[in-house]
Amino acid sequence: MASLLRHIPMTPLDELRACLGNHLEGDAPAQVRLHQLLGQLRQQALPELGSRLNRATTPPGLKRLIMGLTAKFDWPEWVPWLFQALQHEQDLGVFDDGCAALGRLEIRSSREALLKLADQRTDPDRQLILRRELGAQETQPLSFYLGRLLEGEGNARLAHQGARGLAALARPEDLPALLEVLPGADPLAFRMLLRALSELPDALSGPPILEWFSETLRTLEDLELLDDLSHRVHTGARTAARTELAEALATRMGSANGEAVQALQQALAAGEAGHPIPHLDALRSRAKGPYETFLVEALTVLVEGKVARFAAMVTEAQDTVTRQRAALGVTLTQICDSLVRLVTGGQYPADRVTPLLQDAFERYPLSESLDHAFCRLVPAADEAGLGKVLKVKDAKRRTACLDVLGAREEDELVPFFLRAMQDSIVEVGQRAMHHFGKLPSSFPAVMALFESGQPEQIRIALRIFTENATKAAAEPLLAYLKTDVRDDLILEAVEAVGAIRSPSSAPVLLDLLHDGKPARLQETLVTALAGLATPEAGLGLLSKAANLKLSQVLIVALEGVLAAFPGFERPLPQEALAPLEHLITRCCDDREGEGQRLRAILATQNLYCFDQELYTRLKDVFSDFLFDLRTKGDWDRETNDRIAAVVKELGRRSASLAHIASREEKVRAMVQGVPPHGPGRAPALLALREALQDPEFIMRPELAQELAAFVLRELDRKEQDWRELARLCEVGGLTRQAVLVDPLKEIFHKASGLGLRSAAREGLLALGLEEADISRRAVIRSILLLEPSAFFRKRLMTALGDRWEVREAGSRTEAAPLLTERPVDLLISEQADPMGDLRPWLKMQFETRRCRQVLLSTAARDTSPGEPWLMGVLYKPFAPEALLKALEP
Repeated sequence: MASLLRHIPMTPLDELRACLGNHLEGDAPAQVRLHQLLGQLRQQALPELGSRLNRATTPPGLKRLIMGLTAKFDWPEWVPWLFQALQHEQDLGVFDDGCAALGRLEIRSSREALLKLADQRTDPDRQLILRRELGAQETQPLSFYLGRLLEGEGNARLAHQGARGLAALARPEDLPALLEVLPGADPLAFRMLLRALSELPDALSGPPILEWFSETLRTLEDLELLDDLSHRVHTGARTAARTELAEALATRMGSANGEAVQALQQALAAGEAGHPIPHLDALRSRAKGPYETFLVEALTVLVEGKVARFAAMVTEAQDTVTRQRAALGVTLTQICDSLVRLVTGGQYPADRVTPLLQDAFERYPLSESLDHAFCRLVPAADEAGLGKVLKVKDAKRRTACLDVLGAREEDELVPFFLRAMQDSIVEVGQRAMHHFGKLPSSFPAVMALFESGQPEQIRIALRIFTENATKAAAEPLLAYLKTDVRDDLILEAVEAVGAIRSPSSAPVLLDLLHDGKPARLQETLVTALAGLATPEAGLGLLSKAANLKLSQVLIVALEGVLAAFPGFERPLPQEALAPLEHLITRCCDDREGEGQRLRAILATQNLYCFDQELYTRLKDVFSDFLFDLRTKGDWDRETNDRIAAVVKELGRRSASLAHIASREEKVRAMVQGVPPHGPGRAPALLALREALQDPEFIMRPELAQELAAFVLRELDRKEQDWRELARLCEVGGLTRQAVLVDPLKEIFHKASGLGLRSAAREGLLALGLEEADISRRAVIRSILLLEPSAFFRKRLMTALGDRWEVREAGSRTEAAPLLTERPVDLLISEQADPMGDLRPWLKMQFETRRCRQVLLSTAARDTSPGEPWLMGVLYKPFAPEALLKALEP
């Protein structure tokens, strides 16, 4: 296996994800790097870009920046992502940019997306934007728009106008007309025509595009041969040029034109007595491509004795190679993109394209677009095809292929990357290891390395765990740290644990942390503990800090303590304030802190406690430091402003704590004043939300619990307006109480209106949930199985086992008292029982909160799953495994 590097390289896809996670809007260098990454990843970047377009938490500025990328990277594959985002986009500016991006693509599918949006988004502002992009289509024939498109680079404005007209009018029966004008088109017109061809339905464009691919590849191969030959004859002796050209011509044209070539060789061998010109004239009419044409023409000139003309021909040939190679390289890129789109879009079978690409991948190693297309389409099960990648001689090209294959993130590629990790080039093997570690099925293989007992393999496993933050590796790593670990491995094991951020790792890491450890290990330990941001880790760091001495360790410990208590809803315990103040003093001390004062001061802006005097003392100490800073010659305005902001914030919190009691009474009075119903209820809840959002207001945990209880009571009220529910969701989010997560998730999933759904979502985000957690169904713990058939009921009970708390009933009469006694998370029921249709009864159980959701188990095929209380439908007969899969969160 390839030996270890000091770091695992970051792939383009990794870097793109990191880049999009930062603020790109005003960062010009980051935007330049983004363009470079898109040039490398090409269409493989679209899932990352598209997911952010469709993520409600993405800032509008980032959405507009992503949509603006279509100006340079106008891939047709943008269409589904843009259309999905614009279906629900509320920001009018973002919607405008998205429609402009669709219009900029100038293809059939983008126009169809705009037409669908025109039917869906009917408000006047959006209709105005859509009419602008769709335009008033002139009633002109296809030939009119083809003529404008063929203006090409000579008149780009008319060419783009023609492309838009072609997107609206081109039909399958127009294929011959498009193919007829394609050969004479300039690069811009060729690109537009090729995109129009790819958009035609019924896979009609596949065969002609494949033919163009083969022809373009042959021409590029000819140009490479011509380039090599022209350089040889240019630098070699003129006497040898004639012999070399004759041999090259015989090799190239001998198989297809055996008699003519043989006669030419005899004439050349006869010297002055021979007459080779007639034979060369005969071969000239049969020459195909630039290479064969040059061989015949150059040999004719030499036979005629025109040495000066021959030298000029060689120079012209070299210029032709340079010019045509660049143009055909662009053409090949466009053709490869079209082929990939046809295959991935299901318009053309992969088995007709992939073998052709594989053959070209071996024959022509100079095209990145060809490599990209082959690696995107080669099946993961094709060992022979993937083996071609491992046999590539150029390490840089091999690495680029690994990046394309790795960006597919297909689990079936695990065996391939295991082989690629054996690469003789260290960097290539490391890149393969990096991609391998990101695949789901790689974990058992990595665990085998980790448990091998061989230091090098353990180190590789640790690096993979670190890079991928493999949650499943947490327990094995903690058990490993409890053993007698080699000094050269313990540091990397701690880094892996820190990357995983498992809360259960705090005791083990704290046990390892003491002043006798090496400085680097101490830093790694406190960094891992600080990254946990849990009360146990924070208080443990505070306790350990008393015996630590290194300034770079103390400052990270301080930041870790403050990160564990991120707000007034989770403040530092009162008993921890004295040691915290001592730690801040040590970090700010010139001798003990060793230059960490500024970092310590800036860290205290994350201090949340209910000790007004501590805020006042820190404010005074930092004010004195700020005064001293201003008297020194190296005074820095930026540093001054940052410290002044911290001092101001500490003073604000101290003043807010002085008025906390009166503010809490005001909030309690507002809660008491919320009417149970009527027109004044929604405004009263809105006023309560605004009072809680006041930046000067500090909410103590006791009040947060009272407000959470209030929200729970109010959510139970019947027949509430959606605005009232929305305000309650927002108030609930401001309490930061976990008890509200399930009720708000239930509202989020049941909401049909965008306003209520958005409010519930914002409340859940405020409660600390991630986007993925919001969409995930709540965990099912209790189940009632209502099944009239005793046989089928027993079968399902056996399948459910003891993973859930399961009760059973044969009819609604038996089920009703069970639900009254103890509500359940899920009711699995038939659609009907001997008493008739069960659906109204099931709906009533949901509305009275006796069950959270219903899963129908029925043989009827007329069931509509569109009810908010219905989790899904299982149609009998079904295997027990289908039920278990339906219960997965």
